[in-house]
Amino acid sequence: MPFVPADVFPAVIVPLTPRDAAELADQAARAAATEGVDVIEWRVDALDEIRQSEELGVDGLDAVRAAVTAGWEALQSAASDLPVLMTLRTTIEGGYAPVTEEAYAALLDFFIGLGPTAVDIEFQRTAAEDLIARAAAAEVCSFASFHDFEQTPPAEHLIRLMARMEKAGANVAKIAVMPNHRTDVLEVLSVADRAQATLPIPVVAIAMGRLGKATRLVGGEFGSAATFAAVGEISAPGQLRVPHVLAALESLRADEEQTEA
Repeated sequence: MPFVPADVFPAVIVPLTPRDAAELADQAARAAATEGVDVIEWRVDALDEIRQSEELGVDGLDAVRAAVTAGWEALQSAASDLPVLMTLRTTIEGGYAPVTEEAYAALLDFFIGLGPTAVDIEFQRTAAEDLIARAAAAEVCSFASFHDFEQTPPAEHLIRLMARMEKAGANVAKIAVMPNHRTDVLEVLSVADRAQATLPIPVVAIAMGRLGKATRLVGGEFGSAATFAAVGEISAPGQLRVPHVLAALESLRADEEQTEA
C-alpha cells in the first residue's frame, strides 16, 4: 500500500460510519487505541446530512461540506497519527449516499482539497478518471474501487477492470463482490493472485458475505494488500472484527517464521 509502511502486509483498514462529528471523534479515538489498526476509512456517506437525503444534487452541498469540515477537524484531533482514507460510498455500490454524478464529483473534489492520505474513487462514476488525476495533482492517493453486491463477475472481467484502474493512474485497485457459491470465492482469490502479479500497483480483492469471509483472512496470501475489519459497527457483509483478523494474520506469520527457523 502506498500509504502504510512497506512491512505491513496486508494492511488492516477500519471503516468508521459516524452520523456526525462527535460520533466520528469517538469512533476514531477507539480505532486509534486498538492494536493492529493501520488505516482509518471514514465513510463520509454515513453522515446524517447525506444519508437522510432522497437524492443529493450540487445545489444541496453547503450543509454537507460544513458537516465534512467539522468531521475532518474532529478526526484530526482524535487520530492524527493514522492514515485516513475518505470514502463516499454511493447507494449504487452499497453505501448510504444517494448522490447525482455531479454531486459525487463535487464532493470528492472537496475531499481531495482537505488533504487526506487517500480517497476512494468509485471507478464506475462518470468523473472517476478526472478525480484520479486531481488526486494525483494534490498528492493524495487514489483508491479506485468497484463493488457488486449481487454477484461475482467473471474473473477476466475483474482483472481487465483493475488493469483499467491502473492505466487511469490509480494508486490502488480494489474490487469487492458477492459470491453465490464457494467457487466464486476461489475466483476472487485467483483474481487477487493474478492482478498482483501483473499490475505495478497494490490490489485488493474481497468476496463479501458469509461465504467470502475467508478472503478477509487469507487474502494477503494471494496478493491482496489490505483487508477491512471493524472496531465497532460492521460496514459490509461478512466483515470481521479486528481481533479476529489479527489472530488469523498472526497465525499465518507464525507458521512462516517457524518454517524459516
